[in-house]
Amino acid sequence: MTHKFEKKENNASIYRLKLGMKLKENRLMKCFSILDIVEMTNISKSTIIKIEKGEAKDIDNYVEYAKAVEYPFETLIDFEIKLEPLKELSALRKQATKLTAKIRKNIVNTSFLGAGKTTSEVRDELIRINEIANTVKSTEIAGVMRNLVEDSILRKEKKGSKNLYLKG
Repeated sequence: MTHKFEKKENNASIYRLKLGMKLKENRLMKCFSILDIVEMTNISKSTIIKIEKGEAKDIDNYVEYAKAVEYPFETLIDFEIKLEPLKELSALRKQATKLTAKIRKNIVNTSFLGAGKTTSEVRDELIRINEIANTVKSTEIAGVMRNLVEDSILRKEKKGSKNLYLKG
């Protein structure tokens, strides 16, 4: 009897793992950070991380996360759940998402980070190619870069007192 339960639990955890990976993929495609999902769903950061790893067991959290990233898995469609987050992103977070998209398109998806670049070098390049205004602060760029490191898209190395960002 215990053997059957363990097998059933293993199948369920494989499903959660695959679902968590799909939700994370959708989050990254939309350039949302984990904190954006926290804001849209009221789910804690630690639970979001568990969902993405397939370790969370509360289906309600998976459903709220899926709604936030508009992931149309069959259960949501069957129950005619609207694919919209519990709360809209704040204007500040929407702005950060747009900045993330610009950084991914013009910095991450190019050879620019080859030997590693600092936050100020990333900012200068975005200004040079007219992707951002001169008024965008380095701290805003640094926040995006930290999120990209947290998502394993980039990695960070220390060079003296500066952080260098490189492709994952």
